[in-house]
Amino acid sequence: MNTLKQSYIYKMFVAISNWLTKIFSESALIGFFIKDVNHEKRDTETIFVKLINKIIEVLRKVFSKLKLDKLFDNSIFAKPMIWLSLTVFLTPFLPTMVCIAMIIFTGLSLFLKLMIIPKFKLKYFKSNLWILLFILVIAVSAFTSISVEESYQIALVMIAFAMSYFVIINTVETKKQLKFLLYLFVIAAALSAVYGIYQYIFGDVYSQAWLDSEMFEDIKMRVYSTFENPNVYGEYLILVIPIAVGLMWTEKGFWKKLFLFGIVGITTLAMVLTFSRGCWLGILFALALLAIMIDRRFILLGVVALLAMPFVLPETIINRFMSIGDMSDSSTSYRVYIWMGTLAMLKDYWFCGVGLGETSYNTIYPLYSYNNIEAPHSHNLYLQFVSQFGIIGLITFLGMVYNFYKDTTIKMLKKKDIVLAGIVAGMTGFFLEGMFDYTWYNYRVILIFWMVIAFGIVATKLEEKEEGKE
Repeated sequence: MNTLKQSYIYKMFVAISNWLTKIFSESALIGFFIKDVNHEKRDTETIFVKLINKIIEVLRKVFSKLKLDKLFDNSIFAKPMIWLSLTVFLTPFLPTMVCIAMIIFTGLSLFLKLMIIPKFKLKYFKSNLWILLFILVIAVSAFTSISVEESYQIALVMIAFAMSYFVIINTVETKKQLKFLLYLFVIAAALSAVYGIYQYIFGDVYSQAWLDSEMFEDIKMRVYSTFENPNVYGEYLILVIPIAVGLMWTEKGFWKKLFLFGIVGITTLAMVLTFSRGCWLGILFALALLAIMIDRRFILLGVVALLAMPFVLPETIINRFMSIGDMSDSSTSYRVYIWMGTLAMLKDYWFCGVGLGETSYNTIYPLYSYNNIEAPHSHNLYLQFVSQFGIIGLITFLGMVYNFYKDTTIKMLKKKDIVLAGIVAGMTGFFLEGMFDYTWYNYRVILIFWMVIAFGIVATKLEEKEEGKE
């Protein structure tokens, strides 16, 4: 190790790392981005918040008059943490409608808690406003859609899952509770990975549906576990694996570390077996980002790992990875033609989009498609947002994302919170994969996306709470 540290290559990488760190820390733009401003006090003084608090006060009086506060006092129905824990753990395995029911039930449980505990208050963060604006955009898009009947049904599902953010931020009150939820989150992913590996070992007659059989005839199976599609399953794992790594890195006990190492290992294996190239890029970028946030000296290790990969990975994986960008692969050419057709469509529909759902998209898109390519969506998260919600929807979404990164980055840098870094890294990998696919195509992935957003915001606010106590 001393020999390595004395080598010119090692010194060169350290020098580059220090230079990049200096540029990052001294940049005026970055300095503005990570400037720590406490918006919570200002947000609680808005007219909207005061109105909400007044409504809550009136409802509490009604509950008291009807003796409902006594009826539900210490009831399991007024303990939202229990129902939220079940929702977080079971989401990868349940149908969409059951997930909606669980989120609604958890929300009702939170409402009961709010009614019977006078000291319990709702939390107001800057993120709340952006998410409410995005929900408003979804609602408006449903009724300006080409296919209103389908669009409003989809909008209701999206709004229900977006509301899960508010349920989570108001339910989780301590770091211990957040850690418990994150454990449930990664354990559920490990169980889904076990099932996925079972699929791979015993085969599946539907596995060839997502492959160019002429180009990848050596790949006999693509794992999709409980998500019905290997790309969707990979998108889910992008959000999970960095969090599992963050938990593993911060745990103290040997057995806990070993347990989490097993989760990281089995979920990573499942990710590999999805054979999803976009998801591979997403998770590699997420883990590289997480490694740099943990210790920039991992840059050297990462370079060595990249150089070694062609010699240690199976030929099947190497061939699949090297086909990225190859237009002779039907999957790649298919996406490129869809992007071209969607961009042509958005020249005319960029302001308000065409609405939610496959019917709306496929009513207009075929008029602009290249080579008569048919598609259920644009295979790009950002193009699809403009297609569905118009440019205002994309701007609102990006505003929310910006605020998420601003809040989480500040706390991550100040506290060196590796678990929070895992959340940020996973979300970044997810957004990168969104360049190659519509990562909101699966409803349960949308719910899991909002869960991770809420986990990140809650983690930052719990740090602020601790700072206040100090």
